[in-house]
Amino acid sequence: MQVSTEKKEGILNLITVTVPAEDVKSARSNVFKNYAKNAKIDGFRKGHIPTAVLEKNFSAQINGDTLDRVINDNIYEAIQESKLKVVDIVKVDLKSGDATSEVVFEAEVEVYPELEFKALEDLKLKKIVSEINDADIDNMVETLREQQAKWQVKDDATVAEKTRASIDFLGRCEGVEFEGGKASDFTLTIGETSMIPGFTEQIMGHKAGDKFTINVKFPEEYHAENLKGKDAEFDITVNSVSVKVLPEVNEDFIKLFNLKDATMDTFRAELKKNMERELSRALSKKNSDLVFDALAAQYGEFDVPQQFVSEQHKAILAEVENYFKQYGMKSLPEQFKKNPQYLEDAKKRARLGVISSVVADNLNFKEASDAAVEAEINLIASAYDEPEKVVEQIKADKRSFAQFKAAAYEHELIAKIFEKAQDGEDKKSFSELVGR
Repeated sequence: MQVSTEKKEGILNLITVTVPAEDVKSARSNVFKNYAKNAKIDGFRKGHIPTAVLEKNFSAQINGDTLDRVINDNIYEAIQESKLKVVDIVKVDLKSGDATSEVVFEAEVEVYPELEFKALEDLKLKKIVSEINDADIDNMVETLREQQAKWQVKDDATVAEKTRASIDFLGRCEGVEFEGGKASDFTLTIGETSMIPGFTEQIMGHKAGDKFTINVKFPEEYHAENLKGKDAEFDITVNSVSVKVLPEVNEDFIKLFNLKDATMDTFRAELKKNMERELSRALSKKNSDLVFDALAAQYGEFDVPQQFVSEQHKAILAEVENYFKQYGMKSLPEQFKKNPQYLEDAKKRARLGVISSVVADNLNFKEASDAAVEAEINLIASAYDEPEKVVEQIKADKRSFAQFKAAAYEHELIAKIFEKAQDGEDKKSFSELVGR
């Protein structure tokens, strides 16, 4: 067998393989023996069909199977001999030869991208840092109070920011009522409920019992074709106005969060622990994104094997589908599967995988340390009442444990990159990072 290679565009390479006639004939002989043993023809016993009869009836199939065997038996050996880092075989073409002569075939292959390592010091990254202070805990307490708030009708209240109104409305366009323009006891929460521009603003300042008419204009991009850009009027009746009443922060309030010790010190300590866990995840995500975006810009665009892109595309679709399932959807809608942005994201992820490999090789970083894996697991387990049991369950599940090892590997790699690439710090607040 003779092997030659030719560099094509991007990561494509062409491997040309020449198989000597004697090897081809040997392969045909083996194929023929298999047919002789298993072929069935009426009037002959299995395994006792004359050679001439076999050739007459199965010659075409034998020749086709021979060429398949010649290619399959030689292609992977040829790849090894080529010294190319082949990721995938794109296509194979028979160029010349038959089942009794020298065979020449070509294999178009995608190879692992060859990237020249770029100095991490050139990235000059400002590492994002943060810490939780008493004011952050105070804000979290207020957030929890807001979540536990009750709406109470207040007779003398006017519709204003942070109030809720129960209204009846009847809409008309060019003097005619239109579909969807009528409602009774409609709940309008000021600052939250989305309405036609100008609708909410004209109701503010009114009290329960007020009846009045407002004028609005439907936006040009309104979903109903017959109302786009049209003027309309609405008869409004305010039935009631409610204000939000926040609970006091006392023992009863603290007990809502299932704490055994319902004291303020314990409550704030537990809040801080949960917030630190949340902040740790947010910092990890932000700094990872910072590093990966910088690396992507540093190395620029380059071709990656389609297999890598396909794997990342499947992973992205699985993530999106899991998100939709949280909201009761059984499967991912077809239009989302075809979203071109997901394919672009998959290409970016595939490139980052190659870049990360190049960087890790340069840093001589092979796998996550045991301490990093333990820290990753303990961070998640600490959110549960019996963290020890959670740790045991994770370690007992091979798939889950592998996911934690992968996460630990990424986070440890990011830390090693910062050791060389960091150029100062970018201090941010808890609310900036977590989005409260």
